[in-house]
Amino acid sequence: MKRQLSGILAIAFLLLPFTLIAQDETPASTAQAADTAATEDETTGQTTEDADSNSVVASDEADQSVGSGEDSAADKHWILTPYQIRIWLAVDASPQLQALDASAVSRRVNALVDNWVGAGWDLQMEAPPRKIYTDLLYNFDDLGILDIAALYEPLPEKKEAKIRAVQYDKEEESSDEVEVVEPEVEEEKPRFPIEKQKLITPNLLRQLDKIYATSLRYENGVYELGVAEFDTNARVRVLTAKRSFRNLETLPAQIFSCLKEVFSPIAQVDYNGVTDGKTARIKIRAAAMVADVEAGSPIMIQKGDVLRPVVRKNDRSTQAPEYDGVIEVTWTYMYINDLTVQEDEDLGVLRTNGNGKGQVISTFTMLRNPIAARRNTLQEKYGLLVRPVQESSLLKIVANDRENYTLQGYNVYAKSPKIDPEAEGDAPTLLIGQTDWRGAIEVTQDIFQNQGTTKLVVIYVRNGQQVLARLPIVPGYRALEEVKLPNDDYRLQYEAFFVGFQNSILDYTVQQAVYKIRIEHHINKDEEEKARKLLKELSKVPSAVALNDVLSKREASLQDDPNIDANTKRKIEGMFEKTRKLINEYLQGNDVEGNVLVKMESAVRAKFGDPPAPMTP
Repeated sequence: MKRQLSGILAIAFLLLPFTLIAQDETPASTAQAADTAATEDETTGQTTEDADSNSVVASDEADQSVGSGEDSAADKHWILTPYQIRIWLAVDASPQLQALDASAVSRRVNALVDNWVGAGWDLQMEAPPRKIYTDLLYNFDDLGILDIAALYEPLPEKKEAKIRAVQYDKEEESSDEVEVVEPEVEEEKPRFPIEKQKLITPNLLRQLDKIYATSLRYENGVYELGVAEFDTNARVRVLTAKRSFRNLETLPAQIFSCLKEVFSPIAQVDYNGVTDGKTARIKIRAAAMVADVEAGSPIMIQKGDVLRPVVRKNDRSTQAPEYDGVIEVTWTYMYINDLTVQEDEDLGVLRTNGNGKGQVISTFTMLRNPIAARRNTLQEKYGLLVRPVQESSLLKIVANDRENYTLQGYNVYAKSPKIDPEAEGDAPTLLIGQTDWRGAIEVTQDIFQNQGTTKLVVIYVRNGQQVLARLPIVPGYRALEEVKLPNDDYRLQYEAFFVGFQNSILDYTVQQAVYKIRIEHHINKDEEEKARKLLKELSKVPSAVALNDVLSKREASLQDDPNIDANTKRKIEGMFEKTRKLINEYLQGNDVEGNVLVKMESAVRAKFGDPPAPMTP
């Protein structure tokens, strides 16, 4: 019996490995089959795209054929893969442009880009979709990211909360029934109705990083070229460059020159203003494609560079930006003060994994700033590199409560933040000047040129003793920086009054002290006549009661002035309170014990008695 049992166990033991091998082969073969199917789907999608890049989705099968390609593009690694770039070249129908060889232009531009950026770009040039061709050519300045998104994605609808009016029956006040009335709201017609949208597949917005819309026209013997950068991750139109030239053979060089001017590297931003303070973490796109950080690659963001943040809020179902879901945060910048680098000993170069840290500088509090919101899976935060393209920017300050009213004579100061947070000392604050009759002042790039600091400048606007605004700007990035501030002229008028009034309080306090010393001196020398004469002069110094009466009359005029807003009134009332505290601290009324006048009268009376009665004629 034991021998039979041993034989059965031996046979089972010999068969066990083959059983396990068979079980292991089943998932592998299944995965291989799935990979083969996915490859076939991608090939089908690629063939469809090459056959007609402007094809229209006509059936659900076409959507499924490109689905796997879009998913794989969405899963691409942010740091290890190059930028996916597409140039859309739109050419007008001028006879001078009919012989243009677009393929030769594409090859030449690719060669120039390879020498400039290396393997950091994967660039292709093609004609734009026919639906947007005319707009790109003749409405170049008005072309927006929504015009491009409408080609590939159903645009989001505006989700308005339904307004319901609640009407209570006046005759039956005790009744709990409530009548709900929904007013008729006029339906807004969307710019791109969903039922009229015929989407192009595959969705290039999920596969590309940058789209360069390029317009080429011939007018009056001159070729007019325009290149606009659209970032498909942040979903914004970034910068625009234009060129005018007469020799068509220089077209590749002109396009390349525009690309160098408008290209803005991008980084993912991980930031929560509540928990992270002012420090944001970044991941630089395609940073691993840079062979040497110190070589000055155009796709690399360096220490001291400035980023402007963009917040993108996605729709839960489509993963595309929701209505008004792309927020270009104004008056907020990040400057990079830390970059993770590592030395490659074999090659003798510095490499990076794309991680870094930046300091957030904003005019608003962190809780109100959209970039400081807490982390959300449907929210994406990006930072686009700021490239100044001019020598200076014109800062214009206007009143927010009065139309076409400029704020003149305001003092403007500039300060540059420290790149190294551990460095000792602080950057100096320099006075740039005062705003002119336009309420404007020019801010140049060379303010802190000799200090080797970041391009970011923090502007302080001051009127009198009040700092009105703290504005981070990059001189030369925008030609005009316009900011609306509260009209502070009324507060300044009261401030001038209070400064003079407080100086008077100081003067009266000094006068009282001098009279006290002189009266005590004459009392000690038994000089009654001189002591009483000085006592009479001391009584003419205004008391606290008289000064408070002046303040009360001026405060009454403040309440009656309709031109002063509530916020300014609150500041002025604070000045009144501060001035009254000074009066009560240094001056007392004539009827208060301890007052200088009361003390001196008591001292003179104790020494010389009551003053003689005046003689009657």
